[in-house]
Amino acid sequence: MIDIEPQVWEMLGRYIGAGLALGLGGLGAAVGMGIAAGQANEGLMRQPDTQGYMLRTMLIGQAVGGSPSIFALVVGLLVLFLPSGRLEGAHFAAAMVGAGMSIGLGCFGSGLGCGWPAGKACDGVARNPRHTTSVTSSMVIGQAVAQSPSIFSIVIALMLLFVVTAPDSVLLTFGMFVGAGIAMGAGALGPGIGSGQTASGAVHGTSRWPESAGLILRTMLIGQAVSQTPAIFGMLVSFILLLGVGDVPLGMMGLAVTLGAGISTGLGGIGPGIGSGAVGDAACQATAAKPRLDTLILRTMLIGQAVSQSTAIYALIIGLLLLFVF
Repeated sequence: MIDIEPQVWEMLGRYIGAGLALGLGGLGAAVGMGIAAGQANEGLMRQPDTQGYMLRTMLIGQAVGGSPSIFALVVGLLVLFLPSGRLEGAHFAAAMVGAGMSIGLGCFGSGLGCGWPAGKACDGVARNPRHTTSVTSSMVIGQAVAQSPSIFSIVIALMLLFVVTAPDSVLLTFGMFVGAGIAMGAGALGPGIGSGQTASGAVHGTSRWPESAGLILRTMLIGQAVSQTPAIFGMLVSFILLLGVGDVPLGMMGLAVTLGAGISTGLGGIGPGIGSGAVGDAACQATAAKPRLDTLILRTMLIGQAVSQSTAIYALIIGLLLLFVF
């Protein structure tokens, strides 16, 4: 490993980890809040009389959608000011960078995902102001569920900051900690976006067919739950990397195995999370328009989401093979 003084390692870990946490974590939330404000302005252009309802809906949507950036800010501040007594030098730097990757990527997806239901809610208020309450309720519920992946990410980040212990090998430590951050952060990114897409379809359907609100809510929650499967895979591999990695070799081989497992599981979950969200979006709108076909639509959604999740399963298999076979 490069001969760098422990104080320099600590500085690198703090600055890079904090930058990743809020740089990525704030990016998605900012775009999502902009989507909400843009749709609010378009709605006011068509229906200026809904200004009061519109402003309230927009601000609620932006407040809830901005929560992931608060998570990222908290972790970023901890990374900057947490005492380094438990881990030192390069081990400390690895934990800080892993925590920043986990929370930054995870909050990126949830923040962006929360913007779409907020935007659709503003559009719905303009189209159907009499049902502002049901539209806003659907938006808030959908946004809350879309933030679940960012909650998973903050759990892994806090484990890296307060719980884990490091092996003697610096290279293996980097592989374990950064690999866990990538597995969880990237694994949460796609599900956060996909859950927001599903919520967007539900809010849109509720604004047009409010009498189908109950069926729409059921379809939305089921679709969001399935969309978040890759985030569960990411959390599983992160736990294995941090708490029970087993007989992984030390040195460069250990770095390759652990980092490869994190990259496979994390990046492999982005596409399935977003793809499942597109299925959920369409299913919610179809249920709203044709509630008598809700059973058929729900079954088709689940089959489509299950097939779209297959690549996340393949990525998980490769990650587990790397950790336990090779």
